[in-house]
Amino acid sequence: MNYLIAFASSDGVNIDSHFGAAESFYIARLDTQKLDCDIIGQRTVTPACSGGSHELSGFDAILDTLCDVSAIVAQRAGYGAREYISQKGIAVYQMPLQIEQAICLLMEEKQWEVDKWLSHTRS
Repeated sequence: MNYLIAFASSDGVNIDSHFGAAESFYIARLDTQKLDCDIIGQRTVTPACSGGSHELSGFDAILDTLCDVSAIVAQRAGYGAREYISQKGIAVYQMPLQIEQAICLLMEEKQWEVDKWLSHTRS
């Protein structure tokens, strides 16, 4: 099975952005059969948060851009954002790590089985 994961990152190396403040997400494809993961692209979004306040329409715009991902990994995501994302069928994790480290953790813990990720991509 293949899953897409979005990492809130300004540089493609570190998960250094809050979900609502992120300007870009790096996309990785995880192949659970081969236990392999590769960064396949970057998507630019308009941040949903402005000075601590946000509107759900901003979250919707980000989630429209990330509509095919099964999980979002950010440095932080507020409770409301986590709940909203989860209701859309997307797992959300807070991992202020390097992307490579986060991928290793997700794969070691087989998070797609634990959290029953939805498959938005073709196998």
